[in-house]
Amino acid sequence: MDIVLQGLGWIGAAGLLSAYFLISTKRLSPDNTKYQLLNLVSAIMLAINAYYIGSIPFIIINVFWAIVAAMSL
Repeated sequence: MDIVLQGLGWIGAAGLLSAYFLISTKRLSPDNTKYQLLNLVSAIMLAINAYYIGSIPFIIINVFWAIVAAMSL
């Protein structure tokens, strides 16, 4: 189970960084559904990983990030 939860963290981090890259290079627009879904799924993965490692600030950041992405959809 440890490897799965660590994997979620790595995949989530890669997802958020990819979303940022796509926006910064103007390959996606902020109102694009793909961008918001990538943010939402990645933030949820990172929140799960943060819960697993017990990082409360990281949980709060990623839950907020996921809520904003969900509201944008």
